Amino acid sequence: MSIRMIRISSSIFLVLMVCGAIDGGPSARADDVYLTRIKPLLRERCYSCHGALKQEAGLRLDTVDLMLQGGDAGPVVVSGSADESELLARVSTDEPFDRMPPEHEGELFTDEQVVLLRDWILAGAPAPPDEAPERDPAEHWAFQAIVRPPVPEVEGATNPIDAFIARKQDDLGLVPQGEADRLLLLRRLSIDLIGLPPTLEEIDEAQRDPSPEWYDRTVDRLLDDPRHGERWARHWMDIWRYSDWWGLGEQLRNSQPHIWHWRDWIVESLNADLPYDEMVRSMLAADELYPNDLDRLRASGFLARNYFLFNRHQWMDETVEHVSKAFLGLTTNCAKCHDHKYDPISQADYYRLRAFFEPYHVRLDVRPGEADLARDGIPRAFDGLLEAPTYRFIRGEESNPDTSTPLSPNLPEVLRFKPLEIEPVDLPVAAWKPERRPWVAEAYRLAAVATLKAAEDRLATARASFDASCQDDAGTAEASPGDPSTPDAASEEARLALLVAERSRDAAEAELRSVELRIAALQTSWERDDRSEAEGAEAVALAEQALSSAREAARAEREAKAAQARLTLAEAELQLSRAAEADRDGAGKAVETARTALDEAIKATEEPGDQFTPLIGARWTPTRFLNSGQDDPTVAFPPQSTGRRKALADWITDPRNPLTARVAVNHVWTRHFGTPLVPTVFDFGRNGQPPTHPELLDWLAAELIEHDWSLKHLHRLIVRSAAYRRSSSMADAEENLAIDPDNRFLWRRTPIRIESQAVRDTVLSLAGTLDPSFGGPPVPRAAQEESNRRSLYFFHSNNERNLFLTMFDEALVKECYRRQQSIVPQQALALSNSRLVLDASPLVVARITDAMTAQGHEADDDEAFLRLAFVLVLGSEPSATEAAAGLRALDDWYHLSEASKGEDSGVFAREQLIWVLLNHNDFVTLR
Repeated sequence: MSIRMIRISSSIFLVLMVCGAIDGGPSARADDVYLTRIKPLLRERCYSCHGALKQEAGLRLDTVDLMLQGGDAGPVVVSGSADESELLARVSTDEPFDRMPPEHEGELFTDEQVVLLRDWILAGAPAPPDEAPERDPAEHWAFQAIVRPPVPEVEGATNPIDAFIARKQDDLGLVPQGEADRLLLLRRLSIDLIGLPPTLEEIDEAQRDPSPEWYDRTVDRLLDDPRHGERWARHWMDIWRYSDWWGLGEQLRNSQPHIWHWRDWIVESLNADLPYDEMVRSMLAADELYPNDLDRLRASGFLARNYFLFNRHQWMDETVEHVSKAFLGLTTNCAKCHDHKYDPISQADYYRLRAFFEPYHVRLDVRPGEADLARDGIPRAFDGLLEAPTYRFIRGEESNPDTSTPLSPNLPEVLRFKPLEIEPVDLPVAAWKPERRPWVAEAYRLAAVATLKAAEDRLATARASFDASCQDDAGTAEASPGDPSTPDAASEEARLALLVAERSRDAAEAELRSVELRIAALQTSWERDDRSEAEGAEAVALAEQALSSAREAARAEREAKAAQARLTLAEAELQLSRAAEADRDGAGKAVETARTALDEAIKATEEPGDQFTPLIGARWTPTRFLNSGQDDPTVAFPPQSTGRRKALADWITDPRNPLTARVAVNHVWTRHFGTPLVPTVFDFGRNGQPPTHPELLDWLAAELIEHDWSLKHLHRLIVRSAAYRRSSSMADAEENLAIDPDNRFLWRRTPIRIESQAVRDTVLSLAGTLDPSFGGPPVPRAAQEESNRRSLYFFHSNNERNLFLTMFDEALVKECYRRQQSIVPQQALALSNSRLVLDASPLVVARITDAMTAQGHEADDDEAFLRLAFVLVLGSEPSATEAAAGLRALDDWYHLSEASKGEDSGVFAREQLIWVLLNHNDFVTLR
């Protein structure tokens, strides 16, 4: 076995340090080399196969004693002997079949790392005498059942949250800061709970209220405000990867048209305090739980959003990954190519999780009153590929599936707290034959009626135009008959235009008749199906009636197609009459093509048969599909669903699941405090970081479950705590800073950078121009600059993101479990120069001026204006220094603008002050 060249010169210092420690230096130094350099290296590269998680060849490397003991082939480390240590040989060999870790499993040891390992072995492989092996992965904290811990008895703590936090602070000798002042608390609460600052009226009311209950009343008011759902929907939309569709041009590649219905469902559910577990169940399996409830089916937009046109494997991969991260806080995607290196999740487990989703597809359902799915529809999930197998991909390679062993849905063993029960779901007939829903036929009929009405209006307009043209021609002298501008030519064009309008009316009438007869035929067919038990003469009568209705519908449909062909021919003839000489050949060919098509359509009416096109079929082809040479993605609507996703949803939301409530609590906590209880918000596994307050996390998780998974209860509990109400000041806190400089133990409030949507919405709210309208289709990119709607409603995809919002840490649609909080120069430039801020400044001045009048101040009272400006824009009273500086600035702006502004100099100066405050750091910071 060959050994790579060892570059000893690069580690002389390490050799001397280790040998020095063995030869009489402090033993702590030898231990330190192993603990800080060797052990982390082995943990990263080797433990996944030779640790507590797995013991390939019977070998563990998580303690030195276990290395010396070795595995099936004997010891892998021989103290003091590099040549006899198999571990060194296996990490340094050039032979690919012998080298460890295997190339596809992890990064190879560098030359420097090999030297480090060799020198440590030569020094006697020193280690701490009390070194303990890794704990059983199943004992990891996040895999343990949630048990409500007792609330510590802490003097003065009336909120359980404060009791848990205070005990930690007492242990560390931390003295918490006091409560923030009322103005800061009001702004904090308002932006936190509804995403908008308090109005001057709300500020005045809070300041006038002397009762200690003002805070609790404010909390309840904001939680009951419909804008609460809009604010917190955006938080959850980050986690659940909300995205409008995107692709190449008009080609749909990701997400779904009208996915905004899912967004509106989230908003409404949060406002109604729909239990969190029910929200999760609906997002994963609404089609199996509520197959005919369009409102609930909107929730399955969570799965419809994952649609990916060209690669179903990527679609499935992203679904498994983000279901696991969003709801369970586990990186199961790490097991796609090989067993998870840290958590007890095998590669087979990953594909068993995929099997829950293997059958599902997405479609659009017709909404009441709208038959055109291009204009509107409900994007939702359904099981359409019931027999699709799931195979493990060898090394994660899609081109290399192990087809010998299909994998069934199942859960990682470490989380199997109950047997998995999957029961197929028999769907009501209207769920898999959606045209049977009563509003569908009516929507198509109303659409046909509207088309006919529009055609009749066009015909009336064309007839009036034709009559006027004829009157003009009668009074005009004759011109050359060969000149297309002569009255004869003009009359012919008018005649053809009138003919087009008449054909359009005829086609609309024929289509309405076709729709009505198709509806009748379908209803007759459904009646026959519903009375399948009928026998004898009754059965014969039902069959004859269904056949007769089908023939009528088929004839009407073909006559409608012929009417449409006549319209197409008339349009082609009109275009020929209008064509320039150079374009007449092409226009003439279009006429001939239209005539041929009309002949075929007329021929089809002679023998129409009994087959007609349903209003909407029981099959689905994605809109904007581009045939790329792959299989046709048309999918049938089967009468049964597998029940797999329902079973998975039941398991995820089972109170015994140790992860779901903890993960949800951590997300809510993060957005209230700016820092999470578990820093790795989507990785609660063994490679993640442990919670800073594990007992508080478990108490909150238990509280959420026991209060029917009510998120509003959780919000109320958190924002009423003293920890939440604390001041963010670091004044007189030198000892705290020395003990806990990062505020991990919440002795003060950590200021939070306000994210993009709240920044823009706050500017509009202060200006009084924010559009309060609720829900509906997203504002397209081209219309966003002129729009005053909440930023929640902007079209938002991987390809189309609002430029202003991207400056302030906008959510990425591919993954955003926790937003960045950046401070970059572009943010200052955006606030300084954007039209949004420049247009808002004079409007804010006007609102403050009106408030001054209402409060009895003189219009030219600069001190009153400055105070109200600080209170409204920044949520704080100006300090004496700030007030003095602000008044000086106003005075300077007055003098600066007098020559050019004249009587408006005062308004200009105040606009400048507002502009400055909108660019203040505290405007984009929640203190």
